[in-house]
Amino acid sequence: MAAACLFGAVVPASAQKGTYDPAAVPRGKEVFGPACGFCHGLTARGGDGGPDLARSLFVMGDDHGKQLGEIIKNGRPNNGMPAFPDITPAQVSDMASFLHERVEAARNRESATPPNIIVGDAKAGLAYFNGAGKCSACHSATGDLQGIAAKYEPVALQDRFLSPRAGGRGGRGGGQNRTAKTVKVTPATGPAVTGTLMSVSDFAVTMRDSEGNRRTFTRDGDVPKVEITDPLQAHYDLLRRITDADIHNLTAYLVTLK
Repeated sequence: MAAACLFGAVVPASAQKGTYDPAAVPRGKEVFGPACGFCHGLTARGGDGGPDLARSLFVMGDDHGKQLGEIIKNGRPNNGMPAFPDITPAQVSDMASFLHERVEAARNRESATPPNIIVGDAKAGLAYFNGAGKCSACHSATGDLQGIAAKYEPVALQDRFLSPRAGGRGGRGGGQNRTAKTVKVTPATGPAVTGTLMSVSDFAVTMRDSEGNRRTFTRDGDVPKVEITDPLQAHYDLLRRITDADIHNLTAYLVTLK
């Protein structure tokens, strides 16, 4: 039996090589985030239009980065995936280990009894929320987060602040979405144009303007000027500095907001 993978290839479902080097996982995550996090999320569980790689048959069938390396190096322009020719073979290998670890983690989570993840200190989580985490700059326990623990199970609640776009597509395809990325394009001549970002690469940027029209601008270096605003940027900045202890404590605090 075969199925289409996220990159548009067809891979036998039985081809689950999936071995990885645990020591390479954190290195792979560091490379994956800046290169692929835009579409696939920093934890590879799905992002702004990109699929969840933890369930990718292509990743499952990859053999120590051999197949992934070809896709990463060459991209799939017809599917909207750019090429990354400057990524080294060692970085590809590290990324492969990171992705295989994501596949195994997802498989274990689905097959095991959901763990009790409320192991942190709620008071420390409150302090982090109002302090180092800077969460209170955008959120309020008596405002947008009021009653959030009654809507989501602890695991889902944690996932929402670690992978804020994993459950949606962040504005792809237009429509009103308060988490959608917006873009301002300023041509060499003429007025600037703003809209909801649909895709961006070194060669073109595509948006949907306020009237719902799809517009694409070709890029040549810094022309036109492209300015992207992501309302979820604070979450991605948080992921670069948050510790495991902070995650546990913040989760313990959020589950009290019933």
